[in-house]
Amino acid sequence: MIVIKINKEIKAFCLLFYLFCILCSLPVLAQDKQQEHINTLHAKLAKAKEDTNKVYLYLNLLYEYLYFKPADGLKFEKPGLELAEKIGWKKGVMLIKNQVGRLHWRMGNFQDALKNHFEALQLSMEEGDEKFSASLLGAIGQDYADGGQYSQALIYTSKALRKYEEMGDKGNMSYMHGILSWIYSSQGNYAESSKSNYAALRICEELNDKEGVAVATSNLASNYFNLGNYTEALNYTQKSIKLLQESGDKINLGVSYNQNGKIYTILGNFSEALKNYLIGLKIGVEINENSLRAASHEGIGQVYQKKMNYTEALKYYSLAVEEFKSVSNNQSLSSIYSNMGICYSYMKKYDEAGKYSDKALVLSKELNSTISFLDYYRGRELLDSVTGNWEGAYKNFKQYIIFHDSTFNKESINKIVASQMEYDAEKKEAFEKAEQEKKDIRQRNIRNSIAAGLTGAIVFLVVVYKQRNKIREGKKRSDELLLNILPEEVADELKAKGSAEAKHFDEVTVMFTDFKGFTQISEKLTAAELVSEIDYCFKAFDNIITGHNIEKIKTIGDAYMCVGGLPVSNTTHAGDVVKAAIEILEFMQQHLTVRKMQGKEIFEIRIGIHTGPVVAGIVGVKKFAYDIWGDTVNTASRMESSGEAGKINISGSTYDLVKDMPDRHSGKLTFIHRGKIQAKNKGEIDMYFVERIV
Repeated sequence: MIVIKINKEIKAFCLLFYLFCILCSLPVLAQDKQQEHINTLHAKLAKAKEDTNKVYLYLNLLYEYLYFKPADGLKFEKPGLELAEKIGWKKGVMLIKNQVGRLHWRMGNFQDALKNHFEALQLSMEEGDEKFSASLLGAIGQDYADGGQYSQALIYTSKALRKYEEMGDKGNMSYMHGILSWIYSSQGNYAESSKSNYAALRICEELNDKEGVAVATSNLASNYFNLGNYTEALNYTQKSIKLLQESGDKINLGVSYNQNGKIYTILGNFSEALKNYLIGLKIGVEINENSLRAASHEGIGQVYQKKMNYTEALKYYSLAVEEFKSVSNNQSLSSIYSNMGICYSYMKKYDEAGKYSDKALVLSKELNSTISFLDYYRGRELLDSVTGNWEGAYKNFKQYIIFHDSTFNKESINKIVASQMEYDAEKKEAFEKAEQEKKDIRQRNIRNSIAAGLTGAIVFLVVVYKQRNKIREGKKRSDELLLNILPEEVADELKAKGSAEAKHFDEVTVMFTDFKGFTQISEKLTAAELVSEIDYCFKAFDNIITGHNIEKIKTIGDAYMCVGGLPVSNTTHAGDVVKAAIEILEFMQQHLTVRKMQGKEIFEIRIGIHTGPVVAGIVGVKKFAYDIWGDTVNTASRMESSGEAGKINISGSTYDLVKDMPDRHSGKLTFIHRGKIQAKNKGEIDMYFVERIV
């Protein structure tokens, strides 16, 4: 056994040395090829006329420098903008500002990136270019995400997703779901991350997009890893590597190899971990990708930390720090600083450990990231323990537990469902344990005096009482959490069978709401104000639809979607939804009046309703979410986008069901026929405005 262990160590060392030699030669080759292409563009630029073609040459240069020397690329910003403005080509100005924003994003200058992307977005809206506007909203979301502003990132990425959904652009829908997955994962919200991943995966499979399938598969592996399911994580990562090798997507292939290394590190297979990290590093050097190289160096550092070779671990962590700094990846920097603090703690260099722990805390507070705080409190608790600061150790350990529980219990649907399935086994084990304790007490009572027996009986009763309370409270919490995710009927079927079948409904009524001018208004509010306002409105919507037997499906950014007539079919769904829509509109009118009196920005609402067939069921595997599909959903969305602020716009099919419906007040409902209105990708549809006459 000793010989085998030594051979593995020698093999890993040889592999390290061999790949190091290869890595030294790759950057020169890659840069020479890139420089040759750039030189060709420079030659064309020197001969070009002062027209749109020359602007495109500037754009090409900006793009080529993006992953080569982004700082050098910025020297083409001024001449490119001046030429585009000189020839009066507004689209050229928009394209250059977008690409300059990408250069700043690449360098980690996220505020400059946001400035250019917002300016480009304004121009695209003036030009009426919906597709480019959606792309810019996605870029803004990514700027905010990489800058650690996750609330803003969610808002803009969700807005981009909604636009792509309206356009039916499934490729970009998949990409936005992927970005949302990464944002949620960075916040430690693995349930929502997995939900977005599965949404991306379904679209990519439908489009036969192998690269997209591979990326979504890799992201799912990351979610399984974070939830401690290493077998599934390894399975998904290896599938991802195979697909990415076929597609030729090197950057994501490198990411998957690094993910594989991370899994093997946790499993204690250090030789395989190093092998995978070194392949990831090789790819990162080959394509000149700082983030990929940094992640590989960080992973190698983690291997050496696990092997208790803290000197080598710190060497690789230091390399990763410099590379992550170059792209302003504060999330990763925070994690590395925490690990460096742990290494120094074990090396008994407590001043150094404290210095890096403090650095991690500063970044964690800036990011307000659960994951960063978890790493920080884990490292700080160790430092306090080894230095004899037991009060500090207890305090930090307690904080670690709080953050850990909030991440892996409350926000993880996988954990919630797993706890529900594990409940029966836990209950059986608790019952058997109680019975055994009961037998033991009886035996002790026979051997001991009556007093000792009485004492034992009291102890037994206390234990049983606590166990029963624990079981009762655990089941109650588990059921409440499950019902907050799924309709009661679906949750009951899931608990009974372990799965729930998708169902077809011949007729339901779907409602969409959206806020007019949300993007422009959101720019004037702080993140806290924006989220608070949306939360206030959506809570009111939840209360209203609950009173009308309507099922909430989901929210996307500022959009709200619900449906009447399922999961239990009924004949009143159209009337229920219209009544709820009237109450929502009345609530918003009252709310807007208050906000106007307070001098605050107002959100005007559009409401769209359509009736027709849908398919409903659970989305995902082990990460459940109830959703609906079908043309009815798309048409309801068109009813909302084709409506007007402060109005309820319904289709002809809904009108036929509610035209004779009495109002809940003393007045009555009236319907204004708008005629046949053109709707995106739907042709002409009969539409009606619903109004209540007092």
